[in-house]
Amino acid sequence: MKIFEENESTVRSYCRSFPAVFHEARGAELIATDGRRYIDFLAGAGTLNYGHNHPFLKQALIEYIGQDGITHSLDLYTHAKEAFLDTFNRFILKPRGMEDYLMQFTGPTGANAVEAALKLARKVTGRTNVLSFTNGFHGCSVGALSATGNQHHRGAPASPCRTSAGCPTPTTSANR
Repeated sequence: MKIFEENESTVRSYCRSFPAVFHEARGAELIATDGRRYIDFLAGAGTLNYGHNHPFLKQALIEYIGQDGITHSLDLYTHAKEAFLDTFNRFILKPRGMEDYLMQFTGPTGANAVEAALKLARKVTGRTNVLSFTNGFHGCSVGALSATGNQHHRGAPASPCRTSAGCPTPTTSANR
């Protein structure tokens, strides 16, 4: 752990809860260098809904990279994005009568998605304030931190985040 403590910022949080060095991942498990197995409840902040290294997805990724497929293109048009949009339209939007819906591709993190949602909501409504649930976490960008109710994370930016108000997290259906 010494190299991480000496060379990484103290902004990190998850590694403090799981002081282990991971070297493998399969399905819903992370495997530490000492052989201990952990259920990955973080799941890449929700992005790994098929788990780690699913055999079908892993093979498709290896084939795509083997063909020199484009792995990062910002918002440029690519054949892979074209195929995804066509498939999504045919199987998701059209069967539901949602052909007029548009997609927004955000960056690779949840904070990017939160930033995009905040900007869109503010543009559409003309309002600036948002509500956030106590101890909710929405990412580490300044915009995402402005919507987090978690005081620990909210104190991270150099300037205060004043665009949201906290409210208690609902715990039962009666509170919703």
